[in-house]
Amino acid sequence: MNVHARLADLATLGATPDGIDRGLFTPADGAARRRFAGWARAAGFAVEQDRAGNVFARLAGGTDGPPILCGSHLDTVKQGGAYDGAFGVVGGLEALERLAASAAELRRPIEVAAWAGEEGSRFPLGCLGSSAFAGLTSLDEIEALAGDDGEPFAHALRGPHGLLADVPLRDGFPAPSAYIELHIEQGPLLERAQVRLGVVTAIAGQRRLRVSIAGQQGHAGTIPMRWRADALCAASEVVLAVERAALEVGESVATVGWLEVSPKQTNIVPGRVELRVDARSVDDDRVAEIERRIRETAGRIARARGTPIEIELVELRAAAPMDDRLREIVRAACESLVPAVLDLPSGAGHDAMCLAQIVPTAMLFVPSIGGHSHIALEKTAPDDLELGINALAAALLTADRELPLGRGTR
Repeated sequence: MNVHARLADLATLGATPDGIDRGLFTPADGAARRRFAGWARAAGFAVEQDRAGNVFARLAGGTDGPPILCGSHLDTVKQGGAYDGAFGVVGGLEALERLAASAAELRRPIEVAAWAGEEGSRFPLGCLGSSAFAGLTSLDEIEALAGDDGEPFAHALRGPHGLLADVPLRDGFPAPSAYIELHIEQGPLLERAQVRLGVVTAIAGQRRLRVSIAGQQGHAGTIPMRWRADALCAASEVVLAVERAALEVGESVATVGWLEVSPKQTNIVPGRVELRVDARSVDDDRVAEIERRIRETAGRIARARGTPIEIELVELRAAAPMDDRLREIVRAACESLVPAVLDLPSGAGHDAMCLAQIVPTAMLFVPSIGGHSHIALEKTAPDDLELGINALAAALLTADRELPLGRGTR
């Protein structure tokens, strides 16, 4: 099977009328990871997994030392598309197949990883598997997480759709020598510039906040407006404050994409609201300033409305500049295939932002048609998918030849 057939196959797993729902350790996600392991074994690669649910396929090299790693994730956001994450996994697998078929002499192994739970769409931690792998979040902390459906991570990991029953378990999280991630851009810059390959300069830093607003629940028909402590009205002001903070700080984005109202009944004044904030910039100071402004404004709203507001920082990812030397290797691989290459930052978070904390890391992008991502319309032209795989294979081969053997250090 080639990359197009594999992406189409994966797109059936978790398919809904509105997109793909493939949350971590759900039946669809378990099936996707089993499918990846089966494809890798059929290609002759060794397959292993670790205690966070990450799955690895290995092409052997001249030594058995730390590999060069590539890959991405197989989980999706709710109503997501068929290319985000999945392309980096199956594209990485095909790059390994092409290197194996070429009989290239490798100095070390090359692996492709299917990282667990990058999207944070079931458990409240983005880049979950790669964060555990890089030692940024302890396995104990991760196992204590509960999914949005209430199932504990530790239970789901050991359930029928968690760890793969027939795949050996690695001891610990051995670091590679370098990491290269292939991904769709998820934005419009490449398409608008009419450039087919992009090299990432840095990945935006990210903060996620959990905001809890306590009001006074009551009858919608009997409580006068002036005496209300409506949690949803307070939440509405907070949402607008999030938007305003990003606009005023500049060169940043902030979003409220998740909100839960209680008791969620038409004739009851909302007594409690929980919402989640996602703020990002390649400048960490700007993200910190957004959080400061949100907290300050929330305090004023709480006092004015009589609705206590609690804000918890649940995730913090520093901006991740890509490694200069590895980025040049990726750029040279791209320039050998196309006349123009675009350098661009990534506003989206990726597993590469975690790997960049421990080893030299680089990313390359292919265009997203219409800039669409995280929706069913997500699409990349077949020729651009092939081009991205060719660039990745070339970059992996050059990195193997030029980077020192041994575990990478930044």
